[in-house]
Amino acid sequence: MRVYYPFLLGFVAVAAVELHDAVCQTQPVKVEEGGDVTLHCHLSPSFDVTGHTVEWMRVDLNQVVHLYRHRKDDTSSQMDQYRNRTKLNHQNLSRGILDLHITSVHLSDSGEYRCHVPTLSARCTQTLTVERDEHDSRTTKPLKAMEPQTPDASAAEPVKVPAVICVSIAAFIVLT
Repeated sequence: MRVYYPFLLGFVAVAAVELHDAVCQTQPVKVEEGGDVTLHCHLSPSFDVTGHTVEWMRVDLNQVVHLYRHRKDDTSSQMDQYRNRTKLNHQNLSRGILDLHITSVHLSDSGEYRCHVPTLSARCTQTLTVERDEHDSRTTKPLKAMEPQTPDASAAEPVKVPAVICVSIAAFIVLT
């Protein structure tokens, strides 16, 4: 019987680890360009992941958006476009809440994101859609370049002819 205890304990530990699912919002998350957004992810049942690695990845780019490991944020492999714009609430990690907050979203932030806790094999994905801010002058369509306008000679003729006739008549009257 003693031989089976280590095996049994190992089985219980593995079973406990594999019972956690990551849950993300199923509908695409929409946000206006320049705004802030929170991508929601939590473990079910809740589980303290402060000692685990938590990854947020861009699935479509296969790149790291935010990485938490060794009980702190690790920016060494983070995509440059997300530096200083992402945050995980470390206090919430103890309750299995893995929400990612992104500030000042760009149109290029649109895509599919994956929340992943590798040691628990827990992951889920959600889509972020960033919509153009139609009211922001920084995001309006560029003005159409126009050719310089030169006066149309035919349009100017009717004005010149009466003036020339009037000056000619006046000169004729004065000279006679």
